[in-house]
Amino acid sequence: MSRRVLLIEPNYKNKYPPLNLMKLSWYFRKICEDDVRFFKGDLKTFAAQLLLEEFIGIENFAKHYDALINFIKKGKHFYLENIPNLRGTDFEKNIWHLRRRFMNESYPKFEIICVNSLFTFYWKKTIDTINFAKKFLVKGGQIYVGGIAATLVPAEMQKEIGDAVKIHTGLLDKPDDLNKTDKVIIDELPPDYSILEETDYKYPARNSYFGYTTRGCIRRCSFCAVSTLEPLYKNYVPIQNILQQVENLFGKKQHLLLMDNNVLASEKFFQIVDDIKACGFGKGATYTPSDEYDLAIKNLRAGFNDRAYIKKIIRLYEELEKRLPEIDAGKFYSAREENFLLHFCTATAEKIFEFDTKARPLLEKFFKHNKRTHYVDFNQGLDARLIVKHEERMAKLAELNIRPLRIAFDHYEQKDIYEKAIRLAAKYGVRSMSNYILYNFHDTPAELYLRLKLNIDLCEELNVAIYSFPMKYHPIKDPQYFRNRDYLGEHWNKKFIRAIQAIINATKGKIGRGRSFFEKAFGKNLDEFDDLLWMPEAMIIYRKKHENLAEEWRKNFHALNETELAEAKKIVAQNKFSDADISQAESEKVQQILKFYQVTRED
Repeated sequence: MSRRVLLIEPNYKNKYPPLNLMKLSWYFRKICEDDVRFFKGDLKTFAAQLLLEEFIGIENFAKHYDALINFIKKGKHFYLENIPNLRGTDFEKNIWHLRRRFMNESYPKFEIICVNSLFTFYWKKTIDTINFAKKFLVKGGQIYVGGIAATLVPAEMQKEIGDAVKIHTGLLDKPDDLNKTDKVIIDELPPDYSILEETDYKYPARNSYFGYTTRGCIRRCSFCAVSTLEPLYKNYVPIQNILQQVENLFGKKQHLLLMDNNVLASEKFFQIVDDIKACGFGKGATYTPSDEYDLAIKNLRAGFNDRAYIKKIIRLYEELEKRLPEIDAGKFYSAREENFLLHFCTATAEKIFEFDTKARPLLEKFFKHNKRTHYVDFNQGLDARLIVKHEERMAKLAELNIRPLRIAFDHYEQKDIYEKAIRLAAKYGVRSMSNYILYNFHDTPAELYLRLKLNIDLCEELNVAIYSFPMKYHPIKDPQYFRNRDYLGEHWNKKFIRAIQAIINATKGKIGRGRSFFEKAFGKNLDEFDDLLWMPEAMIIYRKKHENLAEEWRKNFHALNETELAEAKKIVAQNKFSDADISQAESEKVQQILKFYQVTRED
């Protein structure tokens, strides 16, 4: 008997889709033949949507779907005032009935609910999501929570969500995961991309194949969670069959995003590269995108996730209207309206199939499928030590259309090894590179600057592009810090952290190859960088526009004597600049300096 299964991702911002939920969807939908749905967003809105879905007769009011949802959620009568022909009808009575059900939390129910968790600094949002999800659970049903935060701090999570919720730690790599009785290993299944069409949230990296060619890491770095998340190193995970199944059902994807934590450590590394090449990602690889409409129609005819593909087709209709000449767009809209195809809540597969003869020629005319470049991205980064140790592996890696080549540069002490790795990559023709640069750990701010500057120097010398992504360290298992981002490394303070964040916010999180750009952002030398660390935040952001004000601060700051400077830095380090904080300074000169820090971005 088919069960109702709900997969939820908390409403935090993230670039990559939840691969674990996508595999769970494949398991429940394809293996168990359950009724599966996915949601990411405001769960109160989801509850209102579920209630409205149960109501028959919305066709004539589909244009007012958003107003109806808002009324069910909030009960404000003005949401109904602009809906014509509603007053005194049975439809109005039923909408009020749905509102009462919403107030009583009498929501439609599911037998199984799975909630994903990501980073621990999304803690409150994740806990709130899990606790709200209980309202969708049928009596005798089960909620499972898994993912990164659940694996890292399961005991702390259990305290806040109750014993009735089952926490799954680690991977879904055993036959009996989730108390199931079959022999299927969920982690080895293809991901179900159809669930991404169910949500209004757009994952920036959704048009990629996602997978692993290895699992775990041979290292046990103290700052890294991989040894907890994937404790055993697995040398080889075949991907060819998975990618083929994804392509057959969901179409060709633009890039191959591999989440391996240390692929270079694999004894089967050369076979892995050959597998990736066989999937069409060798040097110079290109592809022609699949026809999204044709795929949606095919899956709709096959009865594979009707909700997702009805929404997908309605979106394609809307996109088509934007491309049509005005008169044709009006005619197309009217034709949709006649067939109740203006909104996914009233559209049916049968009406879409009937409408196909009108929509398909227009979609084929106005949606072109030009050839594009295929890239491979080992997204978690490569081990510089293994590149240097096994040069032949770098040569093999260069056979792929890899972009960017990501190499971690976590410690300044590794600069010689890191530099050799970059030079080897350049030697074998890799021109686009990237790295993650850990800071706020055991490093000093100066070491962060020197690592960033080394990349600038290498870009100029080797004529390559290296994009750096500074990553702030958080002790994600520490009970004092895992719920927030407040941790300060031994050489850091609150002001330094804010200064770095202000700089990288202005650079949109990455630092590119241009020297002039880098020097404007971080300073021409360590002295200028040190000035930026102590500079008022608003002046860091608006240095170019308000150079005179920044120069005035700098002149006064450096005019302080040794005692005054120590007093000023002690207060500035706390990054608090209320009148009460400033009054703590004994020196009048220091108090005057501190007033610069009260200048806000709005000022």
